[in-house]
Amino acid sequence: MTDKLCESTQSRSINLIVIKLEKWEYEWASHVGIRRFTENWEKQDAVHYKREYMEDDRTAQVAAAIGELAVAKVTNQYWGGHVWPGNRHVENRNRADVGNNIEVRRVRTSNNAAVRRRQLGKGLDLFVVRPQAPEFREVEMLGWINHDEAWELGGPSGYDADNTRVIASEFLKAVTEYGRETKGVPD
Repeated sequence: MTDKLCESTQSRSINLIVIKLEKWEYEWASHVGIRRFTENWEKQDAVHYKREYMEDDRTAQVAAAIGELAVAKVTNQYWGGHVWPGNRHVENRNRADVGNNIEVRRVRTSNNAAVRRRQLGKGLDLFVVRPQAPEFREVEMLGWINHDEAWELGGPSGYDADNTRVIASEFLKAVTEYGRETKGVPD
């Protein structure tokens, strides 16, 4: 990582990294988010969704795609910007968000991220990000953790306790440690 790509910020956490997107990255990720939004126009919300606590779907999809691109940028991993119709979600739900094994969780009002039971045992690493509203041109990287470890450390969610846990940000590792730790590079 170079200073041009990211900068450390001491304001919230010693581990916090902020990724600044280039214009073309912002445009492309926004395009992917809008495509995801339009592909799901007719899709019904999950039973546990509470619309009154959520932001509009268009904003959420764009912010999520921007978060994924930022993780790809900081990890130097491929980001396909996957888009498919809502009725084909089941056949695509096991695709990693970034590279072959990175799942990205965007948080908005809390530092706690969802950890899904259905993703256990798949060798996933979980990155937690916060794209900065209102424009999402910068993305805070709160950190990362192995998905199965996050499940063990996480607490039950208040909306789907059997299938979703939440991991607090204090359990996350610094994004700058990702390549070193996963490749066995000594300090």
